[in-house]
Amino acid sequence: MDTTPQVWSDAERANEVYEQADEVRERLARVSGTGTAARGDVRVTVGMGGRLTGVVIAGRAMEFSGEALSAEIMTAASLAEQAAAREVHSIATKWYPDHEFWNQYTGA
Repeated sequence: MDTTPQVWSDAERANEVYEQADEVRERLARVSGTGTAARGDVRVTVGMGGRLTGVVIAGRAMEFSGEALSAEIMTAASLAEQAAAREVHSIATKWYPDHEFWNQYTGA
């Protein structure tokens, strides 16, 4: 095995890239976004990719018709997805600032 300084430098850089990618994966796994509607009485939380992780219906929202409540939930879900996308964009641009392609996935 070649033990020249260049080989060691390349190995160290590869290890740094691996550790960075691992940290990015961990941060992305914890991404969440919350959106509210109906003056805060409807709250939706989503995870990575917009996966629904929580819905809270409180206060006056419990008196809404099914159709009105559905519309408020959809509004809150859309806002939650936007918040999660902003978090993904923040993580991505922090770790990979030169990769503008993130913008097409997050709308930033």
